[in-house]
Amino acid sequence: MHLGELISSLFSNLQSLCRSNIIFENASFQQIIGLLSIGYEGTEMSNLSLRLGIDNSTTTRLIIGLEKKGWVIRKKNQSDHRVVVAFLTAEGKSVQKEIEKQVDD
Repeated sequence: MHLGELISSLFSNLQSLCRSNIIFENASFQQIIGLLSIGYEGTEMSNLSLRLGIDNSTTTRLIIGLEKKGWVIRKKNQSDHRVVVAFLTAEGKSVQKEIEKQVDD
């Protein structure tokens, strides 16, 4: 098996494991992964797109969905107003901890 096949197989197996073991009501799998990818100090939207491997526009739609749930807020960077940073709300941090507990279990 080539390295590319191994990586692809590992990714598929991990994704399958996460989909079957991480359950959080009112959140899609993509929203859960997005929520887990946001650091406590916030994450720039462009970096979040890179982490998730999705377009900036798709990331924006994902974050808007998380904002509607009250788990995330977006703010412009103070030093560079072109940069938008996603932050977890207090409720978002609580949800993130609960999901991380499921991952650990």
